[in-house]
Amino acid sequence: MDDRLSREAVENLVTQFSSALDFYRELVQNSIDAGTGSIEVWTEFIPPEDGGGEGVTAIHVDDFGEGMNEEIIDNQLTQLFSSSKTDDLTKIGKFGIGFVSVFAMKPKAVLVHTGRAGEFWEVLFHEDRSFTKTRVEAPVEGTQLTLFVVNDYRGYRDLVDGSRATLSRWCSHSETEITFEDRSPVPGEARGLEPINEAFEARGDCKTLATFPGGTEVVLAYSNRPAYGFYNKGLALAVSESGEDVMGRHAPRFGAIAFKIKSRWLEHTLSRETVMRDKNFDKAMALVHEAADGLLRTNLIAELVRTAASNTWTLATAAHYRRLLMFLAGEPTETWRQDAVLEAQILRTVHGKAISLLDVEAACRRDDRVYVAAGPSPLTQSLAESGTPVLLSERMADSEPSKGDATTRLIVDLLVERRNIVAGLYDRIFDVDVHTQAMQRVVHPENIFFSVEPSLKVEASQHRLLQHAAELLDQVGAGYKELVLGTVEVVDGHVPMFVLGSKIAPLLARPPDSRYERGRFTKPRALVNRNHPHFRALETMSALQWDMAVYCLAKSLILEEDRALEKDIELVKFATQQVRGETQP
Repeated sequence: MDDRLSREAVENLVTQFSSALDFYRELVQNSIDAGTGSIEVWTEFIPPEDGGGEGVTAIHVDDFGEGMNEEIIDNQLTQLFSSSKTDDLTKIGKFGIGFVSVFAMKPKAVLVHTGRAGEFWEVLFHEDRSFTKTRVEAPVEGTQLTLFVVNDYRGYRDLVDGSRATLSRWCSHSETEITFEDRSPVPGEARGLEPINEAFEARGDCKTLATFPGGTEVVLAYSNRPAYGFYNKGLALAVSESGEDVMGRHAPRFGAIAFKIKSRWLEHTLSRETVMRDKNFDKAMALVHEAADGLLRTNLIAELVRTAASNTWTLATAAHYRRLLMFLAGEPTETWRQDAVLEAQILRTVHGKAISLLDVEAACRRDDRVYVAAGPSPLTQSLAESGTPVLLSERMADSEPSKGDATTRLIVDLLVERRNIVAGLYDRIFDVDVHTQAMQRVVHPENIFFSVEPSLKVEASQHRLLQHAAELLDQVGAGYKELVLGTVEVVDGHVPMFVLGSKIAPLLARPPDSRYERGRFTKPRALVNRNHPHFRALETMSALQWDMAVYCLAKSLILEEDRALEKDIELVKFATQQVRGETQP
């Protein structure tokens, strides 16, 4: 390579890094490859002799590894792209260009002291990147490198802050001990000796460590602002909050999961800006997926069980609980097929009882609704005593269902996926809006339940009208377990035609707004509101057109529930047969 091409190559390598201070990562990497047990980084400021503005900052990186002899200096330190690490997976570097990165700092000089096997050398790189090599007598352990940069004291303070941040970004999880020391000459401003190494963990909820054969470690946590890190021997190859940038097709799975992976199979690209996406990268990501789908999710369920059953419920506990529910709702649809998830008591009622998703699903099949509220009330207490759970949520009585509410989102996702398992093909063929139906089934009990009072005295004509309507509905397979007459409270001007329940009780619910399957043994009982204007009109009609009054009452009940609408012709037929030959009662 001639001098011009060599200079161009060095210049390209020097300018490839996003930050000039990224040279720390390269030097630490080389020191680790040299087998050092520790690395000491320290800075000092040498004031100008005349007291002027600019002095000299000295940046020291000292290791205690194998060091270099003359052959290594000649063939690797001072030669581009010459490295003995090419096929060695125990080394991090692959291109022999790490040392060149120091020139991104535009140093006045770079001084290297090193020794190996009884040889001790000093190599001085000048500002124009030429160098002088000198054999020295004084013993040197490992390699000691010093950069000399001209700046003022303010520039020195900025460099100290930047150095600390850069070392933390790229080297905080190094398996080798690294320290940083600011040896400022100004009393009180030196930061002293600081460790760079930090615990290898991800930030967020449900922190999880998964280990795999071969030394690979993955740490994960649920997070609303996840970050991702890829490491080899603890040195960062890529750290980003953009999943698309570092993971590509794997990114969607980790929209709410932060992770770091440490593996000897991972490598950085030639530009040092990201991790190399090759077959080894895919193998590493397979382990991250395995950890997320296994141990991390298991820890999430365990944490939800613990939180839902907590005897101490504070604002912080409630916020933690909501976050965990949101994270569970964001898990893949396969989650709802796992018995361990469905059976765990991860939901909390407004009265502090923990129940499972299967419990909620069973209640929904019975009532066609899931009840949620922001806190307990006499109504929720009555429901609890009757065996109907009311889940704790952020919903107020007059609020509409919202995907922003953690409990609502979790239950909607559960209902949608559980229905897809059973009736997914039917829904796709007939374009059923399963999501909207599921949203309509998550309600606040204050919007649904009414106080009722069964009538102790019922006129014969009223009793006969209800009896014939009940028989008519039974004929078309749309009947109730019981049809009684009573009064229903008026709430905000709304007067329901009738209300439902598994038994006639002081509190009954208005009919659902959407279709639902009613099991053979789960027919509800219905209480018809004798004060409703429509029922009064039907009473008057029955004196003139008995068959039409019976039909209209049965039809009204079907229309209010929005079910069995296809039974109308059959309903008319049976209504006609039922009263044939009969006279007005």
